[in-house]
Amino acid sequence: MALAKKEFKEVAVYTAENNSIAQMLVEKLENLDIPARIGTESASAGVFGVPGGGRTILVPEKFVQKAKEVLEIR
Repeated sequence: MALAKKEFKEVAVYTAENNSIAQMLVEKLENLDIPARIGTESASAGVFGVPGGGRTILVPEKFVQKAKEVLEIR
C-alpha cells in the first residue's frame, strides 16, 4: 500500500536584503513553530530592486498570516 503524499503550497512572505538576514528571520519563525525556508529568486530579481544575494522566505500557506505578523509585514 502506497502512502498518500501530502502536498502543500508555499508562499513567499518576505524578501531579505541578503542571505544572512534571511537565515536570521527563518530561525526566528522556526523558534515560534512556523515552518520556513529560504528560496532563491530567479535571475531577474535584480531588475526589481533586489540585488544578487537577496533571499525569499517561504512558509506553508496556512502559516502566512502568522509569519507576516511576526515579521511585522502589513
